[in-house]
Amino acid sequence: MRKHFASIKGSALSFQLLRLLLFSLGITLSAAEAAATGADTRPVFAAGIKAFQAGDLQQARRHLEAARAQGMTSRALTYNLGVVYYRLADYDNARRMFRQLEHTSNHTLAVYNLGLIALAQDDPARAGELFLMAADSEGKIAHLARAQLARLRGTHEPGHWHGLLAVAVGYEENIALFPDRAATALDGAFLESVGAVSGYAFRRDQQGLKFDARFYVREYFTEADFNVHLLRVESAWVHTLGQERVHLGLGGDQLWQGGDSREQRARLTAGLSTPACTSDPVSARCQLLVQAEQIVAAASRYRAYQGQHYRLETRYRAQWGDWSGDLRYRFGYDARKDWRTATEFFSVSPQAHTLSAKLGYQVTTALRISANASFRHSRYRDPHRLQTPEARLTLVRTDQRLALGLDAEYRFNRTFAMTAKVTHTDNDSNLARYRYHRQTTTLGISARL
Repeated sequence: MRKHFASIKGSALSFQLLRLLLFSLGITLSAAEAAATGADTRPVFAAGIKAFQAGDLQQARRHLEAARAQGMTSRALTYNLGVVYYRLADYDNARRMFRQLEHTSNHTLAVYNLGLIALAQDDPARAGELFLMAADSEGKIAHLARAQLARLRGTHEPGHWHGLLAVAVGYEENIALFPDRAATALDGAFLESVGAVSGYAFRRDQQGLKFDARFYVREYFTEADFNVHLLRVESAWVHTLGQERVHLGLGGDQLWQGGDSREQRARLTAGLSTPACTSDPVSARCQLLVQAEQIVAAASRYRAYQGQHYRLETRYRAQWGDWSGDLRYRFGYDARKDWRTATEFFSVSPQAHTLSAKLGYQVTTALRISANASFRHSRYRDPHRLQTPEARLTLVRTDQRLALGLDAEYRFNRTFAMTAKVTHTDNDSNLARYRYHRQTTTLGISARL
């Protein structure tokens, strides 16, 4: 059903197009829905769609309500009933239907249509809130929501804030990234937590000031020296040009390791997001991001990592039916102080090319699984000078890192979900001391606030 994006009405859609979209949505039941509804109800449902096509809304209502009374419970029926109720100006029943879809994968579609109902009932403030929620997603419905927001121009659109809180337990092999040739390894369990909040502090017309704050914590039960705490704060001026979105932002990080402050970062970011890279029936969006960071070491032992980091990233995200994909390329360039001793030199300033891909599938409304892979090639700017038992070695370090992962998410409702992740990483290097493998497994629960 997610292949067809219909909306119940709007000044941008004609009634004929609406009828076509409704018909497509109505007859395209998934195999699971068709089996669940039973053969006896499908003719009644089809008769309701036919009556709607003919413009007989009352007859369409009678048939669709009869299908529901006979036991049909599909999302297609719920959505089509909402459309018919809306066309008949029965807004209370229409609202009740679309609210039943709020906690499903059709959440954005439901929210957008609830916004249209608010408009029809002369409540532009509530409509703006709902359209803003829909516009923060991706795809065709998000584009329609932004168009509706444009029509509400001249009023201060209320900001909508999102939050995420997640807690997980996990186990990691080779915490310290010991090389494969090492005689021992360091493994251990950890507790991990993630929190984020984002939203518009101000938004008017196609412009707004967006704020993001995040924290990440990983604490090992037995290896406290490897504990990591990260706090990130960012703000960006966002400007929407039609379906394109441009942003310019400032941000900063504070990183702690082993209980001590390790570094601070100041960041300047510019980005462009556009749907121009797609065509039906795929809903997709392309992004370009440029970033520059200044890193300041908080202690002398981390002084080698002080310097600048630059990043260029392109990203393609797509949704087609129950499948989703994410493909990105990242180029990173570092200009750090590097690490020198009396006899050795270690470069910590790589040029890195990273290609990553993720493919996800919505098994059921609640269960989603995905597989991901990334490959990073790094070449360090200056040659390492290493003292070995045999001789003094001078060599430019190059690494190839491959990471493979499997994720699963089971969503109990729109708020709570359980997650499981397994990641395996192999790093191959022309310097034996940097060859390692690592495997991490986590199980957690998350809440969208």
